[in-house]
Amino acid sequence: MSRERRDIVALYNIAVAVGSSLSLKKVIWRLYTEASQCIDPANFAIVIYDEQADTLHFYLAFDRGEPIKPFTLKHSSNSGLISHVIKSHTHLLIDDLTKTNLHFELSQLQADKATVRSWLGVPFLNAALPGQSAQGVIAIWSYRAGVFNQRDLWFLSEIGTQAAIAIRNAHLYEASQRRALQIAVVDDVAKALSSTLELDEVLRRMMDQVEGMLNVRAGFLLLRDPDTGDLVSQMALGAQANSLKPFWIPRGYGLAGQVAETGKPVIAERGVDGRREIDFRAQNALCVPLILHEQILGVIEVLNKKDGSFSQRDVDLLTAIASFAAIAIENARLHESVLAERDRVIEAEERARNELARDLHDGPIQLVAGIVMRLNFVQQILARNADPVMLQQEIPQTIGLAEQAIQQMRTTLFELRPLVLETEGLQPALEIFVERQQQQVRASGQATRVQLKLEADTPFGQLSRQESKVETAIFAIVQEAVTNAIKHAEAAAIMVELRETPVGLYVTITDNGIGFDVEQVMSKSRQQGSLGMVNIKERAELIGSDLAIRSAPGQGTRIRVYIPKGKDERLRKRGKTGLLTNSQRVGTGTLVRPHGENGNPSQTEYNSDAIKEG
Repeated sequence: MSRERRDIVALYNIAVAVGSSLSLKKVIWRLYTEASQCIDPANFAIVIYDEQADTLHFYLAFDRGEPIKPFTLKHSSNSGLISHVIKSHTHLLIDDLTKTNLHFELSQLQADKATVRSWLGVPFLNAALPGQSAQGVIAIWSYRAGVFNQRDLWFLSEIGTQAAIAIRNAHLYEASQRRALQIAVVDDVAKALSSTLELDEVLRRMMDQVEGMLNVRAGFLLLRDPDTGDLVSQMALGAQANSLKPFWIPRGYGLAGQVAETGKPVIAERGVDGRREIDFRAQNALCVPLILHEQILGVIEVLNKKDGSFSQRDVDLLTAIASFAAIAIENARLHESVLAERDRVIEAEERARNELARDLHDGPIQLVAGIVMRLNFVQQILARNADPVMLQQEIPQTIGLAEQAIQQMRTTLFELRPLVLETEGLQPALEIFVERQQQQVRASGQATRVQLKLEADTPFGQLSRQESKVETAIFAIVQEAVTNAIKHAEAAAIMVELRETPVGLYVTITDNGIGFDVEQVMSKSRQQGSLGMVNIKERAELIGSDLAIRSAPGQGTRIRVYIPKGKDERLRKRGKTGLLTNSQRVGTGTLVRPHGENGNPSQTEYNSDAIKEG
């Protein structure tokens, strides 16, 4: 059979193989067997190029008739003949390699250092798909010079076109199979993660899924601290998971820190993280981010795959799992937050009832008891027909006690539900509150002076109306602070200052009383479940304001609050407050303007991350 006929028959058989099989392995082997009918197969190589992984995989290779074990090279750092053909997208025919500066990648594997002389390589390219990268190379070589001719070049080029079609079809088929498997796997993960709202159980189920699907020896789930950006370990998998102590990774440190900063998955080999906290020798690692609403919640990192290295398939699969995991974690967090909020509301209601009971017992009930005693005495006077002068003395005193009781009950009702706050706004409510407090102080014989100072950068110089919950919170904070100062601080002067600017409201409550150790009082309040400073802090958190409480024994107390007018800004700040610290003498001077240029809060006064000066 002539060479031309053999070439045509071989190419036909290759075309049939390409059309009848979607298995890359089978197609490549058929390429080799059919090509060997027309060319010497003793020195032959088929190399597949993985563009995403930037690798050259020597899939099938023979040198002087001996098979070469498949191996992989990094394409971008390789300067050999195969990479040259891939980059240039054109064939390369060399009559004598010793007369060039080029080298053949397989030469380094030759034990006897024999010199390759002739070399021919063509890229796998489909002319019908312009702009497509070369998918690989088919190469033949000889240890004699001038062996190959234009007929060999034409034949290999035709094989290269058929191979490009076969490889592309195989990749598309594998991708579709992988996608179908991934959808099924992710569906299982989604069902497992959505079946519970307990955060620990969500994390455990997720790590179980990861371990089984990726077949790894170790792994970690780390969530990002919203304040520092550091990664904090939440759960581990593998043989040492139960014995591994919790650890944290500084922001941007190691592989996990890099992924948490960039939001991009990373595959790494050997010594990937450099973390002393982890007692694993990482041969390879894969780390993907947990992203929800464009926010990076944390990362999932898996180490030491049991069956080779991590691939793009593993990246896609773990990324899909991470997407559902981020939603599940957020849902579990919201669920826990709702439960915590419910418990906090119940505790607050119980504390409020106890506080109301104490106030009624110490105030109006004592006065009413006094009224009853005096009325009993009046009844005895009338029964004995005693001197009417005694009635003239007793009745006014009884009326005075009744008026005082009425005043106290009105004050209590006003504090429980200040209707004027709902109907007229914050400014009238504060004015009435301060006036009532001053009257009550005088009636009790105390010398404390309670003052209110209002300033509004508005067209009419009056405080503008805010959202109901904002006004209610501000009133409650002022009420709590003033009441604490009157009852416990032994203050001679209490100053309530409120200023409105275009961007927010600034509230300061200052007294010159005995002061207190903030950290000790806050800790004691949490343990005993009392109101006080904890109540003020919770009110500030709920409306997304910045709060600073400064005090020290014998140095007075200053409570400062900044409430942004923008609803979005308040939502971002919810759950965060400023510093609660001891400080130098506070005094009762006027409000230090906590605003910078354009009415914005100054960084040293009201920024929760920066309130560190006295």
